[in-house]
Amino acid sequence: MHTLRDDERRLEIAEQQSQLIVPPLNFAMVAPGVYRSGFPNEKSHPFLLQLRLRTIVYVFDGDGPEYHQDFVSANGIAFKHFHVAANKEPFTEMDHAQVADILAQVLDTRNHPLLIHCNRGIRRVGCLVGCIRKLQGWAMTAIFDEYQRFSGTKIRISDQEFIEVFKTPVTISCKPQWLM
Repeated sequence: MHTLRDDERRLEIAEQQSQLIVPPLNFAMVAPGVYRSGFPNEKSHPFLLQLRLRTIVYVFDGDGPEYHQDFVSANGIAFKHFHVAANKEPFTEMDHAQVADILAQVLDTRNHPLLIHCNRGIRRVGCLVGCIRKLQGWAMTAIFDEYQRFSGTKIRISDQEFIEVFKTPVTISCKPQWLM
């Protein structure tokens, strides 16, 4: 027999569940004020609002859904879309100059807090984070370990090769005091 208290408790639990905070797929902090993830869906928007994002950097060769554009516009978040090709054997590789341009945006603290995302948060973002790690002086084995944690069984040797051969840009198009 259900009591009024049981029904009230069920309603309370249902309300709490409807307010769950759901991060995007493959979400993680890269550095203070810099986050990575897969494409945020509508359920992850309340989570993103808690980050108080100033900028979202989207690295993918296709366009995002309208609901994401609406979210970005409604919340005054700067949206920077870079059409980035994925590393694929034998002839497709991310453009080194384009990656340097993206890194300049990510490293510029005036854009923070910042989320960088691609479709699943694995390959393109994994390569960019790997390049950031090189700039931070990480060992290649540690960079590849982090890449593999996010890619699981979807590791691409071409991504790891890209990270390994990526050269630190001689100049970054922002003032040194704005670099993280």
